[in-house]
Amino acid sequence: MTAWKQAVARAFDRADEYDGDARIQAVVADGLAATIAAAPLAPSPRTLEIGCGTGFLTRALRSRIPVGPMLATDIAPAMIARCRTRIGAAADLHFAVMDAERPAMAPGFDLIASSLAAQWFVDLPGTLAGLCALLRSGGLLAVTTLAAGTFREWDAAQEAVGRVSATPAYPTIDALRAMRFAACRTEIRLEDVRETHEDGAAFLRALRAIGAQTPSDLTAARSPGQLRRALRAFDARGATVTYAVATCLIRRAG
Repeated sequence: MTAWKQAVARAFDRADEYDGDARIQAVVADGLAATIAAAPLAPSPRTLEIGCGTGFLTRALRSRIPVGPMLATDIAPAMIARCRTRIGAAADLHFAVMDAERPAMAPGFDLIASSLAAQWFVDLPGTLAGLCALLRSGGLLAVTTLAAGTFREWDAAQEAVGRVSATPAYPTIDALRAMRFAACRTEIRLEDVRETHEDGAAFLRALRAIGAQTPSDLTAARSPGQLRRALRAFDARGATVTYAVATCLIRRAG
């Protein structure tokens, strides 16, 4: 595992208060499960989940569709443990620690799903192509990820005090729609999901609580004075942040 991936895994392993602060993650997971439930699926689909976290999507999928054998994976061992505890034992549900960019399994899945984990991939198109190769004919890869425009309000607040934001360079919707995968049909949707915090400090605390500031820290290379000014500018704009959520629906030819 690369140093980057080790840092990501450690960050999420330390996210002890994840569920209480991951409100957007819960909303997006539920929306993705609804989208999947409305799509044509094989009966009792054999399902692989990428980046299960504490189980938002795992639970939403199992409540909405008659899933068959399901393998929930995550790069962070502590997240796997929390998901297992939260969901409970089931004969058709299994767990594994796995790096999605190096999936160690044979193909044959009817459904591969992932909610707000793909933004951590080093090679998004390459990883999605690898996951497509694990689908059966007619199978569906359904992924939500963050796109350009995420945290635009925080970016603007930092720029207002003369600093360039350290928000990751999320892909544009055009770049996502330009992705092509062999023997697959692709649909990309974009939706803005907004969250209002008590203030900017609460926003940053929430990010830290869910492990989302490592390894690319949204306050990196800023003096305390610069950070305070950025927080005041953010608060003056309402302490609201936008998550630009892209849903990628990739169907393997049947």
